[in-house]
Amino acid sequence: MASAPSRHFPRHWGVIAVFTLAAAVAVWQQIVRIPPSTPMFGLMNNQVDAQVYRLGGYIVTHHTQGLYDGPLMNDVLPFTYTPFAAILFVPLSWMSTDVMRWVWTVAVVAALLACVLIAFRLMGFRRDWRVCWASVCVVLVVSCLEPVRTTLWYGQINVFLMLLLVWDLARPAGARGKGFSVGITAGIKLVPIVFVAYLVVTRQWRAVRNALITLAGTIALGFIVIGKDSWKYWSGTFIDANRVGQPDAVSNQSIYGLIGYLSGAHTPPTVIWIAVAGASGLAGMGVAAWAYRRGQTLLSICIAGLTMTAVSPFSWGHHWVWVVPLLVVLLTPALVTAHPVRRALFLVPPVALVAATFIWITYFPGATPDGVPWVHGIYAIGIFLRPEPPGLLRVLFSGVYVWIFAVTTVLTAVWLALSDGDRSRVRR
Repeated sequence: MASAPSRHFPRHWGVIAVFTLAAAVAVWQQIVRIPPSTPMFGLMNNQVDAQVYRLGGYIVTHHTQGLYDGPLMNDVLPFTYTPFAAILFVPLSWMSTDVMRWVWTVAVVAALLACVLIAFRLMGFRRDWRVCWASVCVVLVVSCLEPVRTTLWYGQINVFLMLLLVWDLARPAGARGKGFSVGITAGIKLVPIVFVAYLVVTRQWRAVRNALITLAGTIALGFIVIGKDSWKYWSGTFIDANRVGQPDAVSNQSIYGLIGYLSGAHTPPTVIWIAVAGASGLAGMGVAAWAYRRGQTLLSICIAGLTMTAVSPFSWGHHWVWVVPLLVVLLTPALVTAHPVRRALFLVPPVALVAATFIWITYFPGATPDGVPWVHGIYAIGIFLRPEPPGLLRVLFSGVYVWIFAVTTVLTAVWLALSDGDRSRVRR
């Protein structure tokens, strides 16, 4: 669906200067808001999720315990991914913790850069030094967005999954093996199976077949390599959402979590969640299909990714890395217009996205994280973890990512409807 790149990145020195300045401010923010040397909360002083991945890979090769028998770290962190994922994590078990931290972090940054470069290409920009430099600047800027900062800090996997999906699903409809990314990512984490619905609504039937075959292959490989653990996982463990986190916690940035948090219900009513999430899923996939048919491939994939994360039973803030390619989509209108007033207006949406997802930090001096008695003071990152505001702001802040999904979906539908109306008038 994507056409060959035909746009040139703006050659005005001022545009490059703005990107460079934004990147410099982002680096400064990373240094001053939470200094890198801060115990536990410094950017390279955690990577706890990557350590869980590493332990999962270690269990596969050494069989020290059952993969899903209990917590692997700090008596609270279980392995929540599939048996296939644990097999993929085996190489991490060959590294020391310090080496693994650096390898994982560098790989995440490289994956972010690749994703941004692909995003600019899908928005029609020819790749030259300006696009490459702008992409580096965007990566530095998004490091100050909560989903990316916590991805780096926790050592999370979501950026890799997003890159695989964006790269594969942006290929032409008849590309060999297209759709395998859905099977691979769902074989690692399950939730990306929502992209099968995306392939269905966009009528990419061969890709649907490839996705399902690949997913079946990942499950089969798990049974071949670690059969006992695979049986335990697929016989019930995979549907236990409580292993991920408390459903009604404000950190659960999904529709399910927002309903639970606002209602005060520890376990939100299933009927209400299914109704709201079902309607939202249908709306999101419908708009994604609409955008796909209009040749807006990247926007289509972004909306599908946002939909997936919104309707999931549990979504941490770092699951919302889909705001990264969405930022490129929102920046494009400002980059392709020469009118200064229009450019300023077009910058409102990307600036609003950055403001909503920025690493707003609340510091609690003297607080001690569970199991870490030597750390005094907790940094809470994200607008949804700010001290609870009153009234409407509480609703907006507590479910900020759900509202980003909703606003993006609605505004995309409005824009597509207006575009269709313009086409109809031109044809008449």
